[in-house]
Amino acid sequence: MKAGLAPGKTEPAKDTKKKSLSPQKEHKKFHEHQVRTECELCSKYAPDVEYYHHTNKFVSVKWLCMNCADENKISDDVRQTAQSTDVRSGRFSRRYGRTKKV
Repeated sequence: MKAGLAPGKTEPAKDTKKKSLSPQKEHKKFHEHQVRTECELCSKYAPDVEYYHHTNKFVSVKWLCMNCADENKISDDVRQTAQSTDVRSGRFSRRYGRTKKV
């Protein structure tokens, strides 16, 4: 039945695996140009909302205002963004722990 038919060129199989993020970059799921002003914990709009990659089991959200971060004792060392004008101008000061320098 297959007389006279030559096998055609086969294309190499494409890699269908989805590339996963490395563990260090897994928490950076936000865009650099993304600016948020709503705290996900208290649902208030504030100019000092930042992204915190924390391990606090009682707080499941990552975008927190300064007051919520202070109340829940989340260190400023785990803050990943510097989007607010207070941070960029050097007026950002935390009540809990030391403030991270930008």
